[in-house]
Amino acid sequence: MNPVRFGPRAALACLCAVTLPGCTGALLRSNVDPPITYRLAAGQGAKDPAIGVDLEVLNPLLEAGLDTDRIAAGRPDGRLDYFAGARWNGRLGEVFGQLAVQEFRARSGLRNVVGAASELRPPVWLEIEVTAFQAEYPAAGAAPVIRVHLVARLGDVRRRTTLGSYVADVSRTATADRLGAIVAAFDAAADQALARIVADTDRTLRARPHGAPGS
Repeated sequence: MNPVRFGPRAALACLCAVTLPGCTGALLRSNVDPPITYRLAAGQGAKDPAIGVDLEVLNPLLEAGLDTDRIAAGRPDGRLDYFAGARWNGRLGEVFGQLAVQEFRARSGLRNVVGAASELRPPVWLEIEVTAFQAEYPAAGAAPVIRVHLVARLGDVRRRTTLGSYVADVSRTATADRLGAIVAAFDAAADQALARIVADTDRTLRARPHGAPGS
């Protein structure tokens, strides 16, 4: 998946977190350009055979500090910071929820997949907790490693049971310490992590008698 940029300028801002070593003070002044906005997009994967099940992807749960439109960066001392001059195209909870729905529609064999904003309420639901979604710097000057860690629960409203729980932990090193390369690595890591959740969910629902609840 390739990152998509929005905004009047294509020039990249200085690539560093607000307080990471090496960041230029110009990015903190009020006369800098508006931040470049990036979006995450679902990848193209092989679609599983059809299964007559409808699924609702609930609003994601996010670790403290991640539910913002700012792009998070972990400093070598373990503290969370944010890149200057860059934003997601919405708060991460909203952006990631939409991405999860796109991934399920692109990869799974489910009959219908809707988000929490939909008026439809399928009996099968999936909740994803995003516990890590940041660029981690092992040392000053090194290219960051993108970390995406997801914990998901699949449930059945009518039976009031949990059908399965899944974990996806993906790390991907950016090809360079530049904002464009870092966002591309975010895109790839999110796609890989969600693809695992989709595959696990599909496998669970297919293993249930008569396809799955909601069929």
